[in-house]
Amino acid sequence: MRLFDVVRYPLDRFDSTGVVLDAVPPTTGASSVHVARLDAGGTIGRHRAVRRQVLGVVSGDVEVQTDDEPRLAAGPGTLVVWEPGEMHQTWATSDAVVVVVETSGDLDLGAPFVERGREG
Repeated sequence: MRLFDVVRYPLDRFDSTGVVLDAVPPTTGASSVHVARLDAGGTIGRHRAVRRQVLGVVSGDVEVQTDDEPRLAAGPGTLVVWEPGEMHQTWATSDAVVVVVETSGDLDLGAPFVERGREG
């Protein structure tokens, strides 16, 4: 076992505000993982997904939006999946911690995952 200190830095890309990323070492494969801490009122600014992106809400509450669709609420235990090319943005409605996985691979979203739809 090896222990490392987490490197923490502010996210300022995409006009993001109130977001700090905990650096997770990059992989040599087709996926990357980010832990983001959002202050209430903070946002991961609008940007296009280059690869498939999965956002998992660990704590707090956020709102998410794809393209020009209405914002949807997402709380702890929610996974949001954006496909490559989708414009999207995330807002924190309370202090929140989210995990973002970017991957070129396929996702197995069969059982036990249940899609709840876009109605929130």
